[in-house]
Amino acid sequence: MNTSVGQITLIDMISSLERKELVINKDYQRGNGIWPASAKSYFIDTILEEYPFPKIYLYQVFDGKTNRPIKEVVDGQQRVTTILDFYKNKFALTSASKRYAGMKFEDLPDDVRQKFISFQVETSTIYAATRGQLLEMFRRMNAYTSPLTSAEKRHATYQGIYKWFIVEKASMYSDLLEKYNILTPKVLSRMGDAEFISELAIVFQRGIVSRNTTDVERMYKSFDDQFNDEASYNDKLDAFFNFLKHDLSDLSESFMMKSYVVHSIFCAYIAVKYGFPGSDDLERKLGFSANANYRPNVQAIIPKLQVLSDAHEMQDISGNLKDYVEACLSTTTKQHQRTVRTEEIIKAII
Repeated sequence: MNTSVGQITLIDMISSLERKELVINKDYQRGNGIWPASAKSYFIDTILEEYPFPKIYLYQVFDGKTNRPIKEVVDGQQRVTTILDFYKNKFALTSASKRYAGMKFEDLPDDVRQKFISFQVETSTIYAATRGQLLEMFRRMNAYTSPLTSAEKRHATYQGIYKWFIVEKASMYSDLLEKYNILTPKVLSRMGDAEFISELAIVFQRGIVSRNTTDVERMYKSFDDQFNDEASYNDKLDAFFNFLKHDLSDLSESFMMKSYVVHSIFCAYIAVKYGFPGSDDLERKLGFSANANYRPNVQAIIPKLQVLSDAHEMQDISGNLKDYVEACLSTTTKQHQRTVRTEEIIKAII
């Protein structure tokens, strides 16, 4: 078995597809459906923003009818199909593309269209190999990769609406999560942003619960084909992250930006503004009612949250905030600890 590594421009690849010198062999296609619109848009935006993506693997065979060599796409079918469909104006980009949402290929500025068709794709062409050798090659390649995180496994398994919703939200807010030191660059590089936002979204469905990867998995599976609450989830997540970015910026270097505390800030904000399953208990206990018109009084809440942060940083387990501090020091992702922190934060923001 021999392989040759090379590059091809998108326009040359498209031309090869149209001349049937390059074909997509669906025998190699994964059986998890066609990419939804958000997935296609995210991929095309990757090209338009000139980010790299994994190489495409080709397999050279001989066409018995024409007695000439052709190449089959054996890994990268969805990517190749999406490129061709976008070039032929078969779909417009969704909000997954920040700069080109709503545009088809023909709507892009001239220089952007030129950049797109000139984009270089890395390829590996396999020659003189049996089908069995192809499978063995991929098996051996995968044997040396790092074990996948839970988020990476889910995003390799699911290709539906919810997965791409989480991808889009993670793309929007990963910079903020890093800037405020909520997640480290290492965690972000292994899809920690998607995992974190998935944990937040569980609150809409189940309220405050202990961290459980099964709950996250269930969300991906339940909303893989149909996600009727997408607009609601989207609006609420955006409202919270705007609150975090603009209203809580003075706390960006404080202990309030620990990831488990941010989860509780999220629970408190959603409880006060929208409500969630089980938040009526918090309303009765703390004397408030969820109000969609809630607007935080930043000058009033920042000092109160700073007090919580200072108590946490000093590990003050003897003062009035003893319960809050203890809920920040151990088993921080359990339901009880999350609830205790949420209650104290609600007191600070109402």
